[in-house]
Amino acid sequence: MKISTGILLLDKRLGGGIPAGSMVCVYANPVSMPEVFLYQFASGGISYYFTTSRLPKFIKEDMESLGIEVEHVEFVDVFSRYYISESGGFIIEDQYRDRDIFDFIDSELSRIDMKNAVIIFDNLSFFMNLNVPMGLKEWLVNKIYITAKNLEGVAYCYLIKGSHTRQLENMVINISDVVFDIDSEKAGDRLVNRLGIPKMRKMKPIDETFRYYISDGVQIDTSKDIA
Repeated sequence: MKISTGILLLDKRLGGGIPAGSMVCVYANPVSMPEVFLYQFASGGISYYFTTSRLPKFIKEDMESLGIEVEHVEFVDVFSRYYISESGGFIIEDQYRDRDIFDFIDSELSRIDMKNAVIIFDNLSFFMNLNVPMGLKEWLVNKIYITAKNLEGVAYCYLIKGSHTRQLENMVINISDVVFDIDSEKAGDRLVNRLGIPKMRKMKPIDETFRYYISDGVQIDTSKDIA
């Protein structure tokens, strides 16, 4: 079984979508607007969207502005849990919150029981940068991986390029079933966005890259990349 990415032409190239039970590392340069991919992925079915850098209402507004439906998306507000106190103020320093947030994620992942669910971590880098032992970070990545397998769903984890040691990046990429490599490059006086899929278990890896642009979501450039 495959689960739609929410991007029609990408699904076509993948033979219907991502294999059910996959953890996908969205390894991306933030300049290339990878969050729009995450929005599209969330449109593929019942979705649980974990937010770390912004409040859910702002992400919802962005999705709606691109014409992406949000009725079937449940937002898990990690941002407020970590940064905002019960009185509504920002938490400046709390030595216990880095560990506590992992307990929160454990609880939230464990309660998901919807088969074929789509899980979005926007972003995984938030957790990888916390001041906790490496073993706890490995536990989280494995928790996400096992949850995707048990639900026969797909978990997309956005890892920000240039934010981590090579050792940590390799740990996430090694566990992941699929890697989406998203980046931007200069082409003359233009900036070109490209998607590569160098790793894909259960399917033959794709040895080509796809140009894309943002207009009412992610649009794959069909002029050269897909026949």
